[in-house]
Formats: sequence, C-alpha cells, structure tokens
Amino acid sequence: MPINKLNFLKIVLNLGALYYIIGALVHFFGITLFPFFDSNLYTPYQDSVIALTAIIFALLLIVVAKNPIKNIDILNLVIICATLASIFSIAIIWKVDFASLGAPAKKLQTIVEGVLGFIWVGLLLWLYPKKTTP
Repeated sequence: MPINKLNFLKIVLNLGALYYIIGALVHFFGITLFPFFDSNLYTPYQDSVIALTAIIFALLLIVVAKNPIKNIDILNLVIICATLASIFSIAIIWKVDFASLGAPAKKLQTIVEGVLGFIWVGLLLWLYPKKTTP
C-alpha cells in the first residue's frame, strides 16, 4: 500500500479509532491513563456511557476508513463532531473545578485532549479527498 494522501487519511482515521477504543477501556475500567482519564473522577454509570459512546464513534471511524470517498458524508460528520468535541474539551476547563473534585491534573489532561483533537481535525482537513467519485 503506497502512502498517498488517501491511504494516510485511512491511517489517521484508524488511529482515531484506536484513540477512542483506548479511551473507552480506561473509562469503563476506571484506569488513570494520560490524557484519557483520571480515576479520581470515576463514576461507574457515566463512565460506562462514555465508554459506549467512544466505542460507537470508533466503529464509525473504522467504517469511514475503509472507503473515505464513498463515505464522504460520514467523514464530514466526523470532522464536525471531532471539532465540537475539541471545543468542548477546552471550554470545560472553565466550567469544572477539577481540583475540588480531587483531580487537579485533569485540567491539563483536558487541555491536551482538546489540542490533540484539533491537531487530528487539522490532519483530516489536510487529507480530505478533493475528488469525491469512487
């Protein structure tokens, strides 16, 4: 498989899926793993819902990665959702006092999550297929 923009896009989408699968596992099991999760914030019900959502998003990314041109509408949705998630990750630091919850390191983790998300979205936009016919 030669590395061209389309193949690199597939790799980036699959890496995104891996990121969300790891995030799902650490949320579900309450494992501290930077930047995904701080176990001091573990709440079984909410973290189980987050894990399920992350798995669903990972599966969506895997489907898009198989043929980004054919699945261009879903790729557009992924870009919008990942952008919103990144904005939310950065904005949440003004809403939540992580220190009072016993997880002061989560503030930096949240910022890193948001920045990584923006970098990932930037890669998706740079690799976005210009030709949309299969």
